[in-house]
Parts: sequence; structure tokens; C-alpha cells
Amino acid sequence: MNDVEEILHRTFGQATGQAPRLPGQLPAHLERIHLRRRRRARMALTAAAVVLIAGGTTAVLRGGSDITTVVQGEVASGPSAVTPAEHVERVWPEAVRRIPAQAPDGASWRPVTFIDDRTLLMSVDSERTAALYAYDLEGDTQRKIAAVPVPKGTTSFPNGEAVGGGHVVWWTATKDGVAHLWAVPLEGGTPRIVADHGIPEGDDGSGIDRLAVVDDRIVFSLYVGGVFTVPLGGGTVEPVERGAGMHLLAWPWVGTPGTGGEPTGPRFARIQNVETGETRTAVTHPDEQLISCGVTLCQGSTSEGSFFRHRDGSSQKNVPGHVSTPNPPVQDRVYVSAYGDGKPEGIGLYDLDSGKSGYLGIKGEGDSISLPFTDRTDRLLSYTLGDDLYLIDLSKVR
Repeated sequence: MNDVEEILHRTFGQATGQAPRLPGQLPAHLERIHLRRRRRARMALTAAAVVLIAGGTTAVLRGGSDITTVVQGEVASGPSAVTPAEHVERVWPEAVRRIPAQAPDGASWRPVTFIDDRTLLMSVDSERTAALYAYDLEGDTQRKIAAVPVPKGTTSFPNGEAVGGGHVVWWTATKDGVAHLWAVPLEGGTPRIVADHGIPEGDDGSGIDRLAVVDDRIVFSLYVGGVFTVPLGGGTVEPVERGAGMHLLAWPWVGTPGTGGEPTGPRFARIQNVETGETRTAVTHPDEQLISCGVTLCQGSTSEGSFFRHRDGSSQKNVPGHVSTPNPPVQDRVYVSAYGDGKPEGIGLYDLDSGKSGYLGIKGEGDSISLPFTDRTDRLLSYTLGDDLYLIDLSKVR
């Protein structure tokens, strides 16, 4: 792998001192549009990012298999990430796979996450069907796990899928303000509702911002804050100790600010281990902007460019130009950024440890560009080019 409204809100605020003012009231207008869309449809947004290229702003939104790019204003000239010399397939051939972008019924595949080292969880969404599949990467075969029910009155469609405990889990919501947690065995079967939970409406939206399976329990956090758990087999939803007002990062770590309902600030600047009580707060320095943090690393920027470093302020690595995504490196070393001279020309994949980089083949369109999808486990990177769906196993980027 990040919600649209939160990233728009934070990034527009953080870019104020670095970027020229956008014409009109674009930032506020974009936020109002997407708040209305969240309240009206609660559609699944599987990836989202705001791209800052040399002082310009590009909002790249992805929902399911659809990608929308929103941009206004001239992109100023300035430094950007270094341009990779070779295609990602040549740099890391063992990490990259290409499969047909369409499922056998003609609908588009939506990669979700790894089930195991050779199998991907895939979703198919179209007017004719909504279903989950297991896709064997070695045999290029697929097996239907289950059709996905969409009950009457659904306002937030199936999203947040996660794998664990021999099951796939996800959530939906209905117009009565209730989230429904679903599960189905990986070997196949009929999906069932594990539990229901109310989802309070905040000033900037509602819903579940992250969901995971830990042993035999589902763990999730609300967009407005609060971490909860329920047995995978069904039962009572209970709040997690030390989880009040927090958001799930990567179990057992929860933190704040999350994806909504809170003051602005570096995302996950403060985290806590709910099992041990250990707390970690990211170090910040004057004349820099800390943007977001993972469990270990944080991303920030200065007037001279971008950097990554440990939460305690150590082991800082300055990288060429300005990184155009608001996320810390996945796998604690790999990050994605747009590159180009004044305008986004393409997207590159960069390894902090080895210094290697490769371009993905994604091209800019004027002042805008679309970003690939990163799954919640930070292992899978995927994007579509023409008839091909590219799948990159980030654990094999060495």
C-alpha cells in the first residue's frame, strides 16, 4: 500500500509552504467532492495518493479497478526523483510477473494480496458478477473462492479484504450506519456475516479504515478512531485495550493520526504496541516536514528534497529530488515515485538499500499521472498497462 480524503487534506496542508498556490479553490473543492462521494456511496477505494511533482499537485484516485486523475494548475519546474535507466522487469526479473488484465468472463482482475508465495487473492467486479478468486501464479490458473453478496441497502461495497486463519475477510456497510464483517474459507464456500458494528459518522467520513486477521480473530479500526476485535468464528465485537482513538497500522502496532477524524499531522507519528504497551513517537526537526511513518521508517521533506529515516531520527537517507507519494518505504526499503523534468513523465520503483531502480512503464498525461496499487501487507505492487496486469512481489526486490 491510504484513504483519499485524508491524503488530500494532509498533503494540501503540508504543501502550502512548498508549492505555488493552486488556482481557485481546488483543494477545498476536491475535498468537498470526495466527502460527498464518501457519504453518498461509501465506495471501496483500494488505493489512493496525492502526487506532488515539482510544486504541482496531482490527485490520483483509484476505486476498485477504476482510476480517476484530478489535476489543475501548471506544474512548476523543479527537482524530481531520478529517472531509472531500465525497465523494472530487467532490474528485478524474479520479482515481476505479467498476466492477462481480464478474467475469463471478460471482467477486469483486481489484485488484492498474497495468499501464499505462489497464490494471489483476486477480485472480479463487474455488472455481471462480484467474486473472489485464488490465482496460481506458477500455473496461471484460477479457482473461484466465492461469489460476494451485496445485500439490499448496501452503501459501502465489499472492500478491505484480508487473508488469515484459512479465511478471506472483508466488510460492507448499510444505510443504517452498520458495518458488516464477512468471512469465507479460502477453499471455498458461502460467505457469512461474522459480526456487525456501528460506524459513527465523523466530519470527514466514516467506515473501517483497516482490517486484518490475527490468529483466530478479526482486528479492525474505525475511520474516526478506535481498534476492535471479534472472533473469526463469530461473537461479540470488543474494544482492544489501549486502542481507544487509535488506528490499526500493523498488528500489534496501532497509532495516531490515522486516516480521519483527527487533527492534521504526520500520519502514524505516534504508535503503541497493544500487547506490550511500548510507545514510539517520531522525531521531528525544524525546517522540515514529516509526512508519514510506518512501524520503523518515516518519510519527510525539506526545501532540498526528500528523506527517509528511523522513527528515532537515526539512519537518515536523503534521496534525489522530491518523492511524490506520501508513504514511507514498503519492506522498509522500497518506494515508488514519479519522475520527470517539470511534469510527471513516468513512475519508478526504487530500492534504498541497493540503490537500484526501474521504471514501470506508466506514462504521464500532461500534468497528471496514475500510481500503482500497493496492498495492505506492503508486499504486492500492481498496475495495468494495455492488456497486461503487472504484479511485483516486493519481497523479491533485492
